[in-house]
This record gives sequence, structure tokens and C-alpha cells, in this order.
Amino acid sequence: MSMDKLEKYIRENRESFDDQVPRSDVWHKIDDKLDDSATSHMHIATYIWRAAAIILFVTVVWLLIDKNSSEEQKSRMAQIHVEQQIAFKDVESFYMQEIEEKQRLIVQFVSNNPEIDKDLLGEIDHLDSTYQALKLKAEKGYSEKILDAMVINLQMRIDILNQQLDVLEKIKRLKENETASI
Repeated sequence: MSMDKLEKYIRENRESFDDQVPRSDVWHKIDDKLDDSATSHMHIATYIWRAAAIILFVTVVWLLIDKNSSEEQKSRMAQIHVEQQIAFKDVESFYMQEIEEKQRLIVQFVSNNPEIDKDLLGEIDHLDSTYQALKLKAEKGYSEKILDAMVINLQMRIDILNQQLDVLEKIKRLKENETASI
């Protein structure tokens, strides 16, 4: 039988099919099963929404923590930068005191001995101008290389001054020996 014939047969004999009424508990069972399937779809939807909310919450928390940690890193880097600058100021102060003391000794020796060339500090003046240029660069932007170059410059000045003081000390001894031998 094709579908049309079956349909026609059911319509013509409908009364014979409708002669029995199902028990009332059958309808309750069907209704309960319908409710369960609807509820299970609702449970799935609820779980999906809960999962989405949890994912959103975790994402927001992660972004906030990441932002705070990057700000903390910037803060730590700034603090390290300040600490390094303070340490450098201490080093710079020490070297500058040494340089000033040695320059004072050279100027005193030269003023007591007019025959000695007064241009002994010319090389130091050149290193001082280089140091000032490095200092300007350091003020514009912090760099460990610049600070290292500044410390090396200060050390070179002290080395040169020590060499000059050694030479002046030798000259002083030679003069004392000449004076003693006369």
C-alpha cells in the first residue's frame, strides 16, 4: 500500500481505531517523559551558560592579574633604576672627591714650582668635558652602558692624576737631591 491508500483506509475506519481509550497513567507517563526531555534540554542550556560565565570570569581575572603584574614589573624596574642611580651618585661622589684632592695637590705643586708646565690638567679637562656629555646622555635616558662609561671616565681621570702626581713627586725628589748635593 502506498501512503495515500493507507491514509484513506485510516480515515474510513477511524471509528474502529478509536474504540479504546488509553489508561490515565499512560498519559501521565508520556507527560513525565516530555517534561524530562524538556528539562534535560534546559539543564544542558544551564550548564552551557554556567560554563560560559565561568570562562568569562576566569578571563577577566587573568587579564586583571596580568595587568597588575606588568604594572608591578614596571614599578620594580623603576625602583631598581632609582636604586642604581643612588648607588651611582655615591660612586660618583667618591671619585669626584678623589679627583678634586689630586687636582688640588697638582695645582699646589705647580704654584710652588713655576718652571713646571701649567698645562698638566689639560688632559683631565678633556676627560671632564667627555664626562659632562655622558652625564647629559644619562639624564635623557638611563643606560647601564652610559653609567659604565662614566665610571671608566672617572677611573681614567684618577689614573692620569696619579701618574702626574708620581711624575711631580719624582721631580720634587730630583730637586731635593740637587739641593742636598750643592
